[in-house]
Amino acid sequence: MPKRLFIVLVSLLIVSAHGVMAGSRDTLHTTYVVNTDFVPLHVVHASLGGGLHALLPKLSADGRTTLGLDNGAGAGAQVQATYTYFFHKYVGVTGGLGFELYTGNMHGNFSERVWLYDRYNAMNYWLNSDYTNFKEREQLYYLTIPVGVTGRINLTDPLQLRGAVGLGMNMIVGSHFRGEGQLTTTADYPDYNLHFDPDLPQHSFSNYYMGGYEGKIDNTFPVSMFVFADFGVHYQFTRRWGIYGGIYFSYTCFNAVRPTTDAAGNRPELVKFDSASKQWTYSGMINSKFVEALNPLAVGVKVGVTITYLSPAKCNCEDW
Repeated sequence: MPKRLFIVLVSLLIVSAHGVMAGSRDTLHTTYVVNTDFVPLHVVHASLGGGLHALLPKLSADGRTTLGLDNGAGAGAQVQATYTYFFHKYVGVTGGLGFELYTGNMHGNFSERVWLYDRYNAMNYWLNSDYTNFKEREQLYYLTIPVGVTGRINLTDPLQLRGAVGLGMNMIVGSHFRGEGQLTTTADYPDYNLHFDPDLPQHSFSNYYMGGYEGKIDNTFPVSMFVFADFGVHYQFTRRWGIYGGIYFSYTCFNAVRPTTDAAGNRPELVKFDSASKQWTYSGMINSKFVEALNPLAVGVKVGVTITYLSPAKCNCEDW
């Protein structure tokens, strides 16, 4: 009995699929050409995607000479809604709104040497900071506005190749970083030929575990520009509804961060120590003097649904 039921269900599925495909082929032709005259289309497209969303930081001169860091690949996501007006059989214009998440990872071992003034002892000294097994994770959240040109090629009546290229704006809506690792601090007082090893915690020269340093990336531009492209396959399974699957690419072609400086025109240190309060402040890699540029890159796959609108008054299509 189960075997017979399975055969009946498969047969019904094949017959139904053939009917849908046949119906699509009969009606989809009218969405592209009606009596040899093209009828403009309005297409709303909602999609969800994910893949490699890397920040691609560029180290400054200080960063290149000081750091021993590796940049890890970042993952991210894209949510997007677009509207396309096909004014031609093969070409249309597209605009939309989206949300994208970018992540970055930096890890490695490095040292930092900073010339400071000890107000308590009234003398200058070198603060040596050695980072071991250091890791920092960064996240940027963008609201995106893409504008471009969309093209399509009909393979069969229900199946098309579609692609889009264009420009867009990234608007920052949030950011976060978190750093952790082992920090060892020592000091050199050249005027007195003194060296303080990391066994003087009362003077803040010790071994520290950095486990809770986090904050906001506050030197990003409010708006940055990017170029984008996507390419995929579209299947129109009814007159109104379709599905899309493809790949996408975007690249922020201009620097997404502005170098921040203090009153003296100096870039922030990665770690600051206030000798009066005996407190450490971790500013974050992108906020610090070690990073001078950021060019987020996204490459991934996306899937979505489309809704096609066509005015009944403009064609002789039945049941629109």
